Amino acid sequence: MSEKEVLYYRKLLESVLVTPGTFADCYAFSIHKAGSTLMHSMIAGVCKRAKIPGVSIPDALFKLGIFEKDWAGDRALLELFEPGRIYFGFRHLPEILLGDTVNLREKKSVLLVRDPRDALVSQFFSYGGKYISHKLPEKGSEVFLQKVKATEDLTIDEYVLRASQNYLGKLVAYRENLNFDNVLLCKYEDIYFDKRTFLKEIFQHFGFEVDSRVVDDVASKHDIRPEVEDPTMHIRKGAPGDHVDKLQPRTIAKLNGLFAATCNWFGYDLRLESQSPLARQ
Repeated sequence: MSEKEVLYYRKLLESVLVTPGTFADCYAFSIHKAGSTLMHSMIAGVCKRAKIPGVSIPDALFKLGIFEKDWAGDRALLELFEPGRIYFGFRHLPEILLGDTVNLREKKSVLLVRDPRDALVSQFFSYGGKYISHKLPEKGSEVFLQKVKATEDLTIDEYVLRASQNYLGKLVAYRENLNFDNVLLCKYEDIYFDKRTFLKEIFQHFGFEVDSRVVDDVASKHDIRPEVEDPTMHIRKGAPGDHVDKLQPRTIAKLNGLFAATCNWFGYDLRLESQSPLARQ
């Protein structure tokens, strides 16, 4: 990588690259439609209120029309991952974080996961072609929309089956490359039912004692649970277990077979799909 390339990214992101603190860099990861936007937004809210240096490089690049496929392997970005910041906004584990430069396995991180059957249903309604509730980038929106519309003729069952291998790959990448001795593993149900505890545990894991009033305020402002399902909204429904109502039994059976072993490792027993969401906490 050249110095020119590094400077390009620094100039591009200068408005979000807050001055680093004096702590070891730490990371917050998730996957699309696993509660990722909610988690990253709450982390950003606490960081701002508590004056903790934090930045979402993925979200900043997305706004500029630079998508994951364009930067995930670009080593010029590595220079921006310095000690003294919380790095969040990740919806997959980018290749650039896997080398010795970041030494990710030795760093504190958080991983938020969700029952992939629910996540894939949510993904269909967020950007499955017919429904586009996902926030558009400020630049390059036509490229994003073109990709989304490529799936507009698919039924929900066709869509989730087509997207399932990619989703599985993201889960496997996390399982194989993170050191779970240093990872706080969280579930979607944690963030849905108790945002205050969820936030408190994240910052304690990172080594910060945040004023409880800050945590309470940020959690309260993000505690949105729709009473009526609305496909046009980013938070369409929210409640766990939605795949049971939306997918054909044969589709669920195929997803169970594909995800069973990996999900069991992450704490989801897919044999319990007929039980209520609360029974699976």
